[in-house]
Amino acid sequence: MKRFTAISVLSLLMALPLVSWSQFSVSAELRPRFEMNLGAGSPLPDSLNAQYYVTQRTRLNFDFTREKYQLRLSLQDVRLWGDGDIYSATGVFGSNSGVDIKEAWFRLNIGRHSALKIGRQELKLDDQRLIAGRNWNQFGISYDAAVYEFRKNDWNLDLALSYNNLMNRNNGRTIYESDFFGNTNLIKTLNYLHIRKKFNKNLAASVMAIASGFRHTDNPGVIYITGTYGLWTKYTLKHFDLSGEIYLQNGKAQSGKDVSAYMLALHPGVKFGVFRLGIGGEYLSGDDARNDNYSLKERTFNTLYGAVYKFNGYMNYYSYKKSSTANGGLIDIYPNLACRINEKHSLSAYYHFFSLAGPVLISNEVIDDKDLGSELDLVYVYRVMPELTVQAGFSRYFTSGTLEKVKKVSGSPIHSPYWAYLMLTFTPELFSTK
Repeated sequence: MKRFTAISVLSLLMALPLVSWSQFSVSAELRPRFEMNLGAGSPLPDSLNAQYYVTQRTRLNFDFTREKYQLRLSLQDVRLWGDGDIYSATGVFGSNSGVDIKEAWFRLNIGRHSALKIGRQELKLDDQRLIAGRNWNQFGISYDAAVYEFRKNDWNLDLALSYNNLMNRNNGRTIYESDFFGNTNLIKTLNYLHIRKKFNKNLAASVMAIASGFRHTDNPGVIYITGTYGLWTKYTLKHFDLSGEIYLQNGKAQSGKDVSAYMLALHPGVKFGVFRLGIGGEYLSGDDARNDNYSLKERTFNTLYGAVYKFNGYMNYYSYKKSSTANGGLIDIYPNLACRINEKHSLSAYYHFFSLAGPVLISNEVIDDKDLGSELDLVYVYRVMPELTVQAGFSRYFTSGTLEKVKKVSGSPIHSPYWAYLMLTFTPELFSTK
């Protein structure tokens, strides 16, 4: 029955272009990734061995466009090779996890310059520091939201609204008592105003205001709003490029405490021949265990649903800044070198120097040593053809005593953490009326 329904829906979608003028396309993405993991996310005791596994993302995308509207439906399946729960002594036959909806939205054009986009969709702002698609994650991030878009004379304005729930059902009846959206950093309502202007071919800038609502962990009837405001800019001139941003946070945190946090970042670079040499620097505020008012406010900057691998290393040691830095905040300085050998081959190398922004309190001990160690990330990309890309990478983390205390692995021997991967991305277009 499920197979018949899927075939019927596919047949209907493919027949749509025959009804009236339209553009219709079907595309796919298959992305298997082999990983060798010994300490990604956190150092491991030396009694444990490296893990070897393959994950795969499979997507099927349907795009339908007419003069007044656009429609996108993206089906997704993410799984670990061999992780089937339908099996017997003679083999593994499948999984009950099923197919998920990656995107399901429609956009209504309002006049010549405006549109309203509603449904499950990807949201990306500027360099994706705070709101991102997180494409490196096999699942990615989708947002259930309504977004008003305005585009005119190199001005872009986006106004987004969302409200999220978790509901359990019992014999068709909704159990509202279980409608609790209060896990750590899980955003109950995400809303923003984002205005971007491209002044010329060299300069672009944006301002944004984000209101993110968190349900109190002990009282689901209370929603605390954290405000994030900031400026982003990017400038290019011949062989030089520079991007930077500054964000402030106030309001209330999920804990109910007042928020007073900020973030600064600068990413200059220069190109010479096939090389680009850059250096990135980020400062994310944290609390200071030496202050008398320690823990009375939330001073650790919350990067919300922003990209992590792109800015703070492929080992993923600093995803949720509050817990991963023990409220100490983060300083990340990372020189980097990229080489585009030709249209098919490219290499890049990043070296991160991590440190806390302030002293932290761990097990009633104030840690003044801010050194969190360093990380090396190497990436090679081979574009075999427009539809097929091969990517390989290796990352190594060089730990410190403070890092081991922050990650709660001190006191016992640990491995020198490393992580490596080999990933294929195949994105064919299966059908198009264009």
